[in-house]
Amino acid sequence: MTAIELEAIIYPSIVTLLAAFQLTHFARRVGFARKKCNVPYPQMTGDATFERTLRAQQNTLEFFPVFMACLWMSGLFFNQGASAVTGMVYIYSRQMYFSGYSQSVEDRIPGFKLGVKCLMLMLGMSVCGFIMTLLHMYYGIDLDLVVRSWFKLI
Repeated sequence: MTAIELEAIIYPSIVTLLAAFQLTHFARRVGFARKKCNVPYPQMTGDATFERTLRAQQNTLEFFPVFMACLWMSGLFFNQGASAVTGMVYIYSRQMYFSGYSQSVEDRIPGFKLGVKCLMLMLGMSVCGFIMTLLHMYYGIDLDLVVRSWFKLI
């Protein structure tokens, strides 16, 4: 078993904290929309602008566990830098999604598509990392060293 050094997880940790700030920001935006559109608590329907803003926040919350799993598995098993950069693009995509959806239903699509691509990339990095780890654990094959040696030959 290998101990994990804090330096090895600093970038995904920063992205996680930024994502938490984003969730807080989105929750505040829902509160502002509720006030602006005169939608009383605990009512969840009413003005279309409020409903779109609420739905954008709810969708972001629904995807958050998937994002966290992909971010951390790709960061731990593949590469924390690549994972963190992809995670930052994902956070940007959620901002695009939230802002777009708050304006109109159609405007949410570019942010949504970018976010799904980021999740798929992190998922792919996770699977590659799992395969590399299992090959090393069970067969003694260090795929990272093999690939690096190939590039030295080129």
